[in-house]
Amino acid sequence: MTIYGQEPIIQPQREARFWYYVNGCDVLIKLRPGQCVQHVHGGPTDEGYSYTANVWRHDGCGVYREWTVNAQDCDGRIDRHGDDYCPLSELRCGAEVDGRWFPAWHKLRRGQRDYSAEAMGY
Repeated sequence: MTIYGQEPIIQPQREARFWYYVNGCDVLIKLRPGQCVQHVHGGPTDEGYSYTANVWRHDGCGVYREWTVNAQDCDGRIDRHGDDYCPLSELRCGAEVDGRWFPAWHKLRRGQRDYSAEAMGY
């Protein structure tokens, strides 16, 4: 679209750089616009198992995060999931830990399924 005979100003898309706590360490994640990266970790625990999966996607204006936790312990199986978003301008606006700034994630969606509660009719 041209306004008053001028070409529109196109903002260059920036690389997204943000810290995330994973496997007991702070990790710096870098994403180019359009890039997607995932991480899955977990395994057996003393009472069952716990797995966590994260997928981060840079849409050019910010980062989407999809996460899932599947776990089972002495109380039974439970699955949790959610979607978050953080604009590029807020990637360093969340919590500060040891001089590292984490994203200020905006919650988009949350859900869970508690299999034991379902079996009991809740």
